Amino acid sequence: MFRVEAVPRLQFLLLGVLAIGGCTAAAEMPGPPPPPTVTVAPAIKRQVVDYDEYTGRIQAKETVEVRARVSGYLQEINFRDGDMVAADEVLFKIDPSTYQALYDQSKAQIDLWQAKFDFAEATLARNVKLRDTGAVSKEDYESSLASRNEAAAAMTSARADTEARLIDLQFCEVKSPIAGKIDRTYVTKGNLVQSGPGEPTLLTRIVSVDPMYVYFDIDELALLKYTENRAAEEGGVGRIPLREKRIPVEITLADGSVYPEPGFIDFGSNVVDPGTGTLTARAEVANPAAILTPGLFVRVRVTSAMPYEAVLVAEAAIGTNQNERFVYVVNAEGNAERRKVVLGSKQGNARVIREGVAEGEQVIINGLLIVRPDKPVTAQEGTMPEPPDVDGRLLRPQASPGESAPNDSPAASSHSLPHEVRKPIER
Repeated sequence: MFRVEAVPRLQFLLLGVLAIGGCTAAAEMPGPPPPPTVTVAPAIKRQVVDYDEYTGRIQAKETVEVRARVSGYLQEINFRDGDMVAADEVLFKIDPSTYQALYDQSKAQIDLWQAKFDFAEATLARNVKLRDTGAVSKEDYESSLASRNEAAAAMTSARADTEARLIDLQFCEVKSPIAGKIDRTYVTKGNLVQSGPGEPTLLTRIVSVDPMYVYFDIDELALLKYTENRAAEEGGVGRIPLREKRIPVEITLADGSVYPEPGFIDFGSNVVDPGTGTLTARAEVANPAAILTPGLFVRVRVTSAMPYEAVLVAEAAIGTNQNERFVYVVNAEGNAERRKVVLGSKQGNARVIREGVAEGEQVIINGLLIVRPDKPVTAQEGTMPEPPDVDGRLLRPQASPGESAPNDSPAASSHSLPHEVRKPIER
């Protein structure tokens, strides 16, 4: 009996303890968390310019493989590997003794045939006088005339042979065809140098130094954009050659340093490679300090349009949701409002916003991960990063060559690009 009555009492006691513990826990529940603290800064409006970047390679404007034009044994080398050489500077000397002997022999042939010509000329003159008196036969007269003509032709041939021998003798001195930087010598003194058809001996290589070429490939989308820009810039004034447009470019070296000299595009291929969908372009850049070397890897930056006013926010303020880009703007009620944005070009640590944010709106630039849409936040003032200054050296001329209209005149403003044309292609 004692055990049967004790079980209900024990259950009642346990239920009472649980009820008291639940009331205590409910009384001790914390309140809602405070709004997250974020950093905000007003969206700025600045003048910017859009650039397109490409991978390029440096090539020398002139490259020459130095080969001998006559065969013989190499006698002299008159430069040190890697020297700067001038045009027509003597680089190598091939043993000239054989060619000097042949030249002297050909000169002697001129003297020989000159003597025969003088004798034949005198004989012909005498026979001409005797022919009138009938003292010489017609056969003798014609024979003396043929002898004179034969000597004259042989003398002309000997002179031509002498000129050829002189050229061979002069070619024993191998001269630099261009001014530039010379490579190492590929043949040392005493070796036999071959010329003529087949495989003539390569002695060294010379590349010009100043200016240099930069070759890079433009993709089809950029080409179409540039075509639209060109049509807007040129209008009805007729087609302007690419070389005369003087489109500037900026060169960035592999270590990230910007090359101090701007270049200018002077050539574009007339076909698009169907395999790669690209068109080859070339820029010419000054190289007075010989910093650029053929084969060097560089980044080429080209202005895609004229400067324009744009709204910018920090790159860190932009969030991504699948293929949608957005930012958070703190509204008047202190809530984080999510805005879908259309991005433009990157400007340093800032990004152009084409649609979605207006100048002066408070954009969250730090703390995006703790923000919830339409929820309050605690805002701390920050600073929006400034875009890099527009480099005036990289701007395209606004007026066509030959036009004298100033930039602020109606004639010049007609060449400015509308915003729809200026918009870069988002990549």
